[in-house]
Amino acid sequence: MKILQVLPKIPYPPVDGHKKSMWGIIKHLSQLGHEIEIIAYRQNENLEKVKPEIEKFAKLHVLDVSTPNNFLDALKNLASPVPYNLSKYVRRELKEFLVDFLHRNKFDIIHITNSHMGWIINEIKKLSDAPIVLRQENLELTIMERYYRNQTNPVLKLFSYIQYKKFLKYEPALCSKFDRVIMMSEEDSGRLHLLNPSIKRKVIPLGIEKELLLLKNVDEEKLSIAHIGSLNWYPNLDGFLWFANNIFPSIVDKKPGTKLYIYGSDLPKKIVIRDNVRKNIIVKGFINNIWKELADKALVIIPLRIGSGVRVKILELLAAGKNVITTTVGKEGIPASDQKELLIADNEKDFSQCILDYFDYKYDSQGMVANGRKLVEENYLWEIIAIRFEILYSELIKEKTQ
Repeated sequence: MKILQVLPKIPYPPVDGHKKSMWGIIKHLSQLGHEIEIIAYRQNENLEKVKPEIEKFAKLHVLDVSTPNNFLDALKNLASPVPYNLSKYVRRELKEFLVDFLHRNKFDIIHITNSHMGWIINEIKKLSDAPIVLRQENLELTIMERYYRNQTNPVLKLFSYIQYKKFLKYEPALCSKFDRVIMMSEEDSGRLHLLNPSIKRKVIPLGIEKELLLLKNVDEEKLSIAHIGSLNWYPNLDGFLWFANNIFPSIVDKKPGTKLYIYGSDLPKKIVIRDNVRKNIIVKGFINNIWKELADKALVIIPLRIGSGVRVKILELLAAGKNVITTTVGKEGIPASDQKELLIADNEKDFSQCILDYFDYKYDSQGMVANGRKLVEENYLWEIIAIRFEILYSELIKEKTQ
């Protein structure tokens, strides 16, 4: 098959869940023998460093577009029916590029990633007869709903509520235009169905690289906790602050030697951490080989309260043989159970007690490791996921020709 992917950013290097999701599909469909071309916004990426690696698997076309937040644009957006987070991606550069590009090139399938880029379907339908799919890594309206419900600033709460109401109208209507909407999880697919039952949905989760199943852990550092994820992304920051200020102090009170390691980014300058636990927090920032760093850490926390889709880092951690504690929101989309593959706690008291019980050896940590790796191996390896995309694409192409 000849496949065109339209992406909101360059998918390499795969250093976060969003890029890993895009890159895994590209890499593994290419390894199945399919020809892939990519159109992506540059988003200030250093193209010289990444293009040679990408073009081992796909032909890359980059538009010099970035989509940072802008306060004045956000205010102007109040009068628009398009949610602000999506409106930033509606760009003349993409529309103009596609006119000539699709006139010269024919594709068997066109794959668009996320509702941010979904607006372009109206233009593509004028230029191509190929089936068009939308890969929804998240249901954006769910993220916005959870954001506004957790927001305490009255101005931001009102703004995010208005944005959520826009998403409720805009996102399901957009999804209805595609030949298939490929969701990450049954939960998001079910929500979308309730909003618009006519949308043609398919659930295909993301994949995990099988090499993670071979990683070995070493003797653990007692009373060590790791937090992974860029704190520049608000859901990660919200969860981290909730843990650091409302949960971690009670753990340190009972076990003063506990250390919390922060991976993914530095602490933003404006955040406030309680003085009595600052000495117990070690900021490691971005690490090239995160798995070497985590090999001796006792427990990894994913304290998310806002989100949608599937957390790739939880699946990667399970594959790598790490014990994880998360929330119901964090675990969403993953068919794992409390105390079987991982630990789940949703309020401050339970989260704190769960960690203290773990440190006191009240859980079968090795059993959870074995079950977590089995879950990933049976359901989430990219070799399996890529074939599911391949089958769906073939079905859609056949439908178009009948």
